[in-house]
Amino acid sequence: MNSTVTFGPIKLAPGVTVRHVLCYLFAAGISIGMFTYLMTLTPYILIENLGIPEEEHGRIVGNLQFLQEIVLLACIGWWGAMSDRFGRRYIYIVGWLIMMAGYGIYSFATSLPELFIYRMVFALAVAATTTNLSAILADYPQDVSRGKFTGMAFVLNGVGAVAFFVGLTQLPGIFQDQGADPIWAGRYAYLCVAGLAFVAAVIMTGLKPGLPEGVEPKKPVLQLIKEGIKAGRNKRIAIAYLGAFAARADMAIITLFVILWVIQASGAAGLDTAQAQARGGLFVGVCSMSAVVWAPIFGFLSDKLDRLTITVLAFGLATIGYGWLGTLDDILSLQLAIPALILVGIGQSSTALACIVLLGQESPSDLRGSVFGLQSFCGALGILAISSGGGYLFDLVGPGMPFIAVAFANALVFAVSIIYRRRELKEAIIQPAG
Repeated sequence: MNSTVTFGPIKLAPGVTVRHVLCYLFAAGISIGMFTYLMTLTPYILIENLGIPEEEHGRIVGNLQFLQEIVLLACIGWWGAMSDRFGRRYIYIVGWLIMMAGYGIYSFATSLPELFIYRMVFALAVAATTTNLSAILADYPQDVSRGKFTGMAFVLNGVGAVAFFVGLTQLPGIFQDQGADPIWAGRYAYLCVAGLAFVAAVIMTGLKPGLPEGVEPKKPVLQLIKEGIKAGRNKRIAIAYLGAFAARADMAIITLFVILWVIQASGAAGLDTAQAQARGGLFVGVCSMSAVVWAPIFGFLSDKLDRLTITVLAFGLATIGYGWLGTLDDILSLQLAIPALILVGIGQSSTALACIVLLGQESPSDLRGSVFGLQSFCGALGILAISSGGGYLFDLVGPGMPFIAVAFANALVFAVSIIYRRRELKEAIIQPAG
């Protein structure tokens, strides 16, 4: 009666079925694209809908993201605690429905203040869905299969991101070719993605019902949040929180500033907005595809090596990748940009995966939603830092400077992780002798 259910090579936790996994993997496949597509098309909205000059785009894009992260900081820990109290499925469905609303209204903004208000709705959706995306990733596999399951989810993250960036960034141009004016072409693109969010909400009804295994049902939300903070006394959990600060900034900076950098360079080369948007999507697609190819390799390594050691490797790769990209002179040069973007994709997927498997291994099962909510909170702080400072660095210093800043953040996590790992190894040698 207690036989282990498997999904390919992955051993599933008690009570988890193949149907639950398939529904979750659908969400994994579209999540990164859904989280970032709205940001990807924002320069298009600024140009076509609002007529804002390009020299102001870096600061506006950064400030929009800053506002989004303020909302995330305010509610993401609460969403995580709510998922521990009421169950992942319920909160996930609510999150996708809010996502649908956010996409449905965003492109109908007629002024910058409206755009900021609609971005807050989207932020609520991201907070709810990203917390559950990570918590379920920790809930469903047994620990022996955690790295492989996370790698599988990250492959689907990457495939979905490639589909969004390479395929769906073409939508405004496609709708214009069908006779739509530039403003409605952008609106149709956003409405298509709103429909996809509704489909996701329906599919999420197939997730595992009830509370996660081992969760006590009646803890107050504030108590769950406090216990998630206390869990940071475990140094490995604390490193995962710190790592999330850099790793989430890694993910945000690509959609915030690579797209903007490519669009501005393409515009200077004589391309129209839709063509420049498509080229930017292609560049981000290269980054995402390298993450797809690398994720299962890194997931395999995560089940073979100590998970703090794998964290050291991940943040070392990311430091090199972002530093390389930030020093490029010509972002449109394929010979220069493609190798750097490939390494950035490898580093990006490695840091995110390393933080999740480390936290999944170390977090108590009854606090997993709260712990992952606080990890997302730390990630929101990272995005807050890069969006607030990165926009000004982009406009006033140069388009490569936000990437240099992220390289330094990754280097900090690399240094802290390697110091603590060395301390662990020394203690392991001393203790037997004692």
